[in-house]
Amino acid sequence: MPRTPKTRRRQSAVDPHDVWTAGDVAQMDAVVAACALVAQADGWVTAQERRRMIDRMSQSRSVRFFGLHEVTVAFEALNLRFDRDLDDGEAAAEAAVVGLRGQPGPSHLLIDTACSVAEADGGFDAEERGVILRLCGLLDLDPARYDLMPGEGGRS
Repeated sequence: MPRTPKTRRRQSAVDPHDVWTAGDVAQMDAVVAACALVAQADGWVTAQERRRMIDRMSQSRSVRFFGLHEVTVAFEALNLRFDRDLDDGEAAAEAAVVGLRGQPGPSHLLIDTACSVAEADGGFDAEERGVILRLCGLLDLDPARYDLMPGEGGRS
């Protein structure tokens, strides 16, 4: 599958009040689902994408309490679901993400985490950008905050 040129995204600032709720399984499932969607955007999950998602989880104070083992197990399980049935995997992932609609703090952190996974291989390709834009739509978030739109201020 041909790859398109990569671009870099300007890192958006995270409001200190944008935090996960400790122990909230729905939030963990949503962030894992978003990471899996981004990682699967080009049809496969690279070792680099998987490592980046795990690094992001282990280094982030606001996400760490989900438990690295639980996050890794959930990520691998969802990726297996994608492998077995792409449509089913996407539907399950999108349903998990939609569960955060109306929760601006966790929704913004979800997009930031998904962007971090997308950048794991050096920048955004067209498929990854498309997934992030779709995630923004599912969460009713303005993609301009994440510097995803081509043109003024955005990356193409």
